[in-house]
Amino acid sequence: MTTVSTNAQAISPLVTAGEALVSALSGYTFSENAIKVSSGVTSFLGGLFPTPASKVGFDMEGVLIGATEVLTGLNTTISAARTRQSVPQTIAVTNGA
Repeated sequence: MTTVSTNAQAISPLVTAGEALVSALSGYTFSENAIKVSSGVTSFLGGLFPTPASKVGFDMEGVLIGATEVLTGLNTTISAARTRQSVPQTIAVTNGA
């Protein structure tokens, strides 16, 4: 008998990272109802995780964790690109020219 590691905890961070990326791109804040739907879908996917994980020949949890890191990195990049830093202005003196 094969023991399947069920780690549905890999689903929730992936969904959270995806939501954060959509918010960063659109500036949209999810409504309470959208969050409830997202939570339900996350729970559903978490329940399904053992079935496809047992059928594939690769580390599905690792793929989900990697995808989460990619989405998180994109979110960080987008947020940094949208953040304006104050740069001190210097006055050029050109000896009366």
